[in-house]
This record gives sequence, structure tokens and C-alpha cells, in this order.
Amino acid sequence: MVDKSTLRRVYLEKRLTLSQDELFRRNDQLVATLLSHIDFTAFKYIHLFVPILKKKEVNTWKVMEAVRNTNQSAKFVTSRMLKDGELEHFEIDVTTRFEENKWGVPQPVGACRADIGKIDLVLIPLIVYDKQGHRIGYGKGYYDRFLKKIAQAYKLGVSLGPPLDVISDNNAYDVRMDACVSPFMFYKFQMS
Repeated sequence: MVDKSTLRRVYLEKRLTLSQDELFRRNDQLVATLLSHIDFTAFKYIHLFVPILKKKEVNTWKVMEAVRNTNQSAKFVTSRMLKDGELEHFEIDVTTRFEENKWGVPQPVGACRADIGKIDLVLIPLIVYDKQGHRIGYGKGYYDRFLKKIAQAYKLGVSLGPPLDVISDNNAYDVRMDACVSPFMFYKFQMS
């Protein structure tokens, strides 16, 4: 059994080896796959993460642009990390200004607080995931704590790579995704 910290390190290193051309190609394919599987007109309040470009995360700006083209009334929300391990949430649009925190995470500045009870779709960052809907993030638990507070939201992971067969060292704090989209495929998970 390979532990989460080893999987996190190995798959982050793999993602960082993607060339810029391959990164752009995978992001474009991911958006196309996403648009062919999700009806964004059904969602009104969408939470997304702002990508850490130096970590070659999914370019959620492209996702936001694509969603705006299909649902101009959608509102977007992103998070700001707090010192206590929690996230606070803000409405964003194309005019929102961002500043990087000490980990290089872009965070909104001067934006209006969001009501997380309205969130009906959340795009979840991850490093690697499995075919059962488990994910490995950066290991601090921010998103797992947040996802427990928004049980009403559709939980959609976004990944530039394919899934593992299984991540075996999950625990009671881990929140499973409803689905995950990659450049290669859309995975919908069975909840038990």
C-alpha cells in the first residue's frame, strides 16, 4: 500500500514535468470534456479554485470563461485561506483583484463575502484521484472541511491526469467527489 504523502509527491512531480504545450492542450481538452458532460445552465452559484500556475494546476480561468459563454447569469465564488485551517469565500468576476499568499495561492482582495449555502457546484483541486471518487490534495484538509459544509453542492474534481485504480489509505475526514473530469474522460462515481 502506497501512502498519500508518497502519492502526493510522485503525482505532483509528474504534473510539473508537463511541457507548456502539453499543459495548454490538456487544459483545452479538459474544458471540452467538461462542457460535453455538464449542463452549466443548471447551476447558479459555482465555487472554483484559482489556479496556482507554478504548480501547473487546471486552468480554471478557462473553465470560468467557458461557463460564462453558456450561462451568463452564473455567479462565481472562490476561497481565501485562513490561519485556522478554514476557508472564507468570496464572489468573484473578471474584475476581481488577486494577491498570492505565502504558499503562492492567489486569493481575492476586496471582494464581497459569499453565502456558501447557495453553492450548487464546486470545482475541486487535486493532485491525484481514484476510480471511486477519492482524491489527494495538498494535505492540509482545507477542501475536505469545506466540502462537509456544503453537502448540497455537486462535487466535481478537475484533473490533468487519469485516475489511479484505488487510493487505499482514506479516512473519515476525506470527502468523496460526485464526479471528476480530466482531458481524457469524465468519471461519475457511485456513492455508497
